[in-house]
Amino acid sequence: MKRWLAGVLLVALATKAAAFERFTWPNGLTLLVEEDASAPVAVLEIWVRAGGRDEPPGKTGLAHMLEHMMFEGGKGLAPGEFARRIEAFGGRDNAFTSHDYTAYFEILPSDHLAEALRLEFARFSALSFPRKVFARENKVVLEERRMRLEDDPNNRLFEELSAAALKLHPYRNPVIGWMQDIRRLTPEDVLAFYRAHYVPENLVIVAVGDVQPEKVKQLVDQTFGRLPARKAPARFVPTEPEPLGPKRITVRLPAKGRVVAVGIPVPSWRPGKNDREAAALAIATDLLASGRSAWLARALVDEKALAFSVDAGYDPFSLGGDLWYAYGMLTPGTTPKAWLQAFWAEVQRLAKGEITNEELARVKLAARADEVFAQDSLYVRAMRLGRLETLGFGAEAADRWLGLLAKVQKDDVARAVRRWLVPDRATVAVLEPVKEKAR
Repeated sequence: MKRWLAGVLLVALATKAAAFERFTWPNGLTLLVEEDASAPVAVLEIWVRAGGRDEPPGKTGLAHMLEHMMFEGGKGLAPGEFARRIEAFGGRDNAFTSHDYTAYFEILPSDHLAEALRLEFARFSALSFPRKVFARENKVVLEERRMRLEDDPNNRLFEELSAAALKLHPYRNPVIGWMQDIRRLTPEDVLAFYRAHYVPENLVIVAVGDVQPEKVKQLVDQTFGRLPARKAPARFVPTEPEPLGPKRITVRLPAKGRVVAVGIPVPSWRPGKNDREAAALAIATDLLASGRSAWLARALVDEKALAFSVDAGYDPFSLGGDLWYAYGMLTPGTTPKAWLQAFWAEVQRLAKGEITNEELARVKLAARADEVFAQDSLYVRAMRLGRLETLGFGAEAADRWLGLLAKVQKDDVARAVRRWLVPDRATVAVLEPVKEKAR
């Protein structure tokens, strides 16, 4: 049985992903189209090179607030009409904002792609909304922050960790914004941000599914391709100063138990400059935290019972660096000191190169398998194309990244861990539970 599964997987890993076509316009617009006629479905995405990092000081949450307002008007569109019309022909729509970008998407019957594209053009070419609608949505965003952050101790912990670990990098601010900034946002702020950043050279359109590249190009010719060229503002991509020593903060909130989180500023992938180092950091993170056989779960959860769960994360596809993190939800009676000692012991094993060939092969195969299995989802395929293109890596970078992961050796992992994942560079945040009345 295992031999049969391995054979299936090897066949899958040899399968190449469908090719996409790229089109560009004189106004700076980019279109990516990947045809897959296996089902009469399409995914349409509009990516914008604008997010939390592009907000003026004192106006955190502005990019996210604009995302909300994009559903409340446009040329010939009344508030809320966009979503109603998408739903009317059997589609689903949504959007999301990050520090680095904002993306809008629809999953729909492919024969309605033209209509969806025209609806997107209506709001991207002429956004407008009543002031009373802005006031309503502002309250919605405030409530969203209360639910997701103010009332969620784990998320608040990571918000405090990011703010303490980073001095200059925009990842130190929450994408949704600080509460006082959200309250001060105005319709004029939103429209000014829209006019400055939602310009053709900042846009990447992605269409994946039962679509024909030339026909999609013709549709874009008639809509977004007609937008006048305008220069986008320069982006804020700072170099995070090197930490001068370890930091520690305590967050006291009503919670069920202690949580310890570790944040370390690390470099993101810079193609051609730090290929082996970034790939080695990714492999190191997977060795520590990918799957039940990962080092942290085995040592801290299964063997020593210091935590109910543990995890770690690293995003190589970001602008100007990333905040590498690890955390553990501690078992009753476990002290943060005990958890941290066990955590750093596992990291130190990586730094010494105590990795078996089997472990290294496992994480490499898992990374490749994730890429192959993702091909089953049109949405995920569109997401990967759009994200890589929007961030400047190029949509072709996925295959190159997998090639880099495949070349990582044990010495590469040990070297990267010794350079970056060290206690003197780390910020530790401890969530200490308190009673509600103490808050």
